[in-house]
Amino acid sequence: MAPASGRDGTQIAQVIPLTGVRRLGDRRFDYLVPPDLEKRVAAGSVVVVPFGHRTVWAVVLGLERGEEAGSLELRPLELRPILSVAEERIPESLLLLAQSVSERYLASLASCLRLVLPPLGPPRSAAGRMRHAWAIPVGLPGGGGSAGSGPQETQESCASRLTQKQRAVLAALPPEGKPVSSLCRELGVSPSVVHALARKGLLHLLSQAPVRQFMEMELAPPQGGPAAPSNAWPRLWPEQEEAVEKLIAAYERPGLAHELLWGVTGSGKTEVYLRVIAHALAQGAGAILLVPEIALTPQMIQRVRSRFGSLVGVLHSGLPRGERLREYRRIACGQARVVVGARSAVFAPVVNLRLIILDESHDSSYKQEEEPRYHARTVAKLRLTQLGGGLLLEGTATPAAESLVYAGEPLRLRQRAAGAEPYWEIVDMRVQGGAKVLAPISREALAQVIREGEQAIVLLNRRGYAGRTYCELCGHVLTCASCELSLTYHSRERRLVCHRCGRTYPQPPLCPACGQGPLTRSIPGTERLDRELRALAPADRVFRMDSDVLTSGARVRRVLESFGSSFPGVLVGTQMVAKGHDFPGVTLVLVADADTGLYVPDFRAAERTFQLLTQAAGRAGRAERPGRVLVQTWNPDVPCIKMALEGRVSDFYRLELETRRRLGYPPFVHLIRIVSAGPDGARVEAGARYLRERLAPYFPAQELRGPVRLPLLRSQTRWQVIIGAQDGERARAIVGKVVAALAEPYRQRGVGLVVDVDPESFL
Repeated sequence: MAPASGRDGTQIAQVIPLTGVRRLGDRRFDYLVPPDLEKRVAAGSVVVVPFGHRTVWAVVLGLERGEEAGSLELRPLELRPILSVAEERIPESLLLLAQSVSERYLASLASCLRLVLPPLGPPRSAAGRMRHAWAIPVGLPGGGGSAGSGPQETQESCASRLTQKQRAVLAALPPEGKPVSSLCRELGVSPSVVHALARKGLLHLLSQAPVRQFMEMELAPPQGGPAAPSNAWPRLWPEQEEAVEKLIAAYERPGLAHELLWGVTGSGKTEVYLRVIAHALAQGAGAILLVPEIALTPQMIQRVRSRFGSLVGVLHSGLPRGERLREYRRIACGQARVVVGARSAVFAPVVNLRLIILDESHDSSYKQEEEPRYHARTVAKLRLTQLGGGLLLEGTATPAAESLVYAGEPLRLRQRAAGAEPYWEIVDMRVQGGAKVLAPISREALAQVIREGEQAIVLLNRRGYAGRTYCELCGHVLTCASCELSLTYHSRERRLVCHRCGRTYPQPPLCPACGQGPLTRSIPGTERLDRELRALAPADRVFRMDSDVLTSGARVRRVLESFGSSFPGVLVGTQMVAKGHDFPGVTLVLVADADTGLYVPDFRAAERTFQLLTQAAGRAGRAERPGRVLVQTWNPDVPCIKMALEGRVSDFYRLELETRRRLGYPPFVHLIRIVSAGPDGARVEAGARYLRERLAPYFPAQELRGPVRLPLLRSQTRWQVIIGAQDGERARAIVGKVVAALAEPYRQRGVGLVVDVDPESFL
């Protein structure tokens, strides 16, 4: 299509193309809105535009008329036109949220807009003129403009000039509309007849069915009927009743309320969530319930749908695009008023949103490690504040230190709703360790569980068969050539794998460094532990749960369902097995190596070890049978392990907060991590040192740390600078300006800059 003029009274749209080209930054581009699309294009519209030699998705940020577009000498006289418009539009509130997230996390607006987009296919499917699939009569919602390219005629002026085939099409078109292909097939007419009626303004053409028809006619309704009657709900414990009353009072207060529900594992936090959600629904509001892992979503969905039926929608990245589109539409039109999902569900287009709940809010999965590097807790706070208020509720048995400071006085649930607190035992591997992963006392405990037809969960937070392969003669450790990290041996593939970049290597017969020594494997992972457990229990009763074997949400569901119905049964895996699962038959939890995360370079290492032990122990004894927890460790006197075993929760958090305050870590300072990376090590180092020089005038020495070299990542040299500032808003403003000034000159020299606000990882 030839370029069209942007003069006179034609509409001009300012858009941000979603191209993934970082050097564009947040540049906005002007496109002409064709006359036939004017009624359908507005701020928040998702459009297809020509960009260079490609067609790409873009988001419209604003519109203006040609004569209002400022000095024409300062803008192109010839503009390229928008090619097509998606039926879904980003709500204004989510458009504002994307802009706020961009400012808060110093991320490009394009990357933040992707978070609030409806599920989209490739833009080439909509390039050129849209392939119209659905016809609806004029006057029904969802139609927008027609497909024609000329001015529409009034219905009265053209009714007398309809052909016989055109009259037949109008007569056969039901009020809810119909697929164009079905209409043409039934009447024996060509699509040109339908398009002629659209040009006359007698019907609308859409690329797909509008929301109401899409839900009621094309797809089966979601599982679950109407909401369960309130008199069928379980009776609350006194602590739960008190928590519900206080949370509802916080919900009713004007403005944003931020509350922390701190309950021991098995104390009935989910029941409290459901009561608060029910109150929000009764007030005509919507709610979002976030869980940290997709693996937890099926169990939570089942519980929420048993209460609220078809009012529940589901959003997470594990859903197929078609199912995500269905759920997105149900949510956007108000059919689904409660959304359950993982981190990204915080951006769901819920109507009249007033309540956001973060279950297991301590979990690091709520922080995204790719741009934009947001935390769901912060986004939830931003969103509710912009909407005028509501309740942000965090629930966990092991709060993050930040939550204890940011939220109000925690509401405590100290009593289990069912079962008793499990009995903890230490297994000192300095005395009882041997050649196998499990100590003799641990093997005997598992054997007893199997004899009695019960269930056990075994946690080892390390994947693969062995976490290190080294030479017995010279001590050389095999590392990834791209990442400088030790390689993990996977016995099934008989390959060495880098768990950072995914690169694989064959294992050499002899040491590649000295050429003589044999290679030995150490630091066992879940694959080796799985093999050891199959010697203790029937092979079909051992279920493994880690990211090496669970590649989809369907596989996660199958493993959990199979384990739940197996007596005896053993579930072995990484931290996935410790998160939120409720299996009444589990009487033993075994932590095979409590020291796994103790000595990583992260100030949160002690907190995360304490959390993992406490969460894992909470899976045991959730019914009438008592629970037992065995913790294998080489460091039984480390405070975080000792306090977890002794149940000294308050003491641990008091010590942790004192340590954070003394050393200058969150929640008492705000961290910003800036990483420079590139293939040329000298340039990357020079760039990091110059970056510190540019920042030094704005921050005292104690707030500016680095630069320090990081391990290679995918053959990229990396250096980082960390800022720990008391005033987070000021620090973000300064870093944003400095990085914006340096980004393009650095890029031209082959050095990239990555900014991570409130980082969770430092490798």
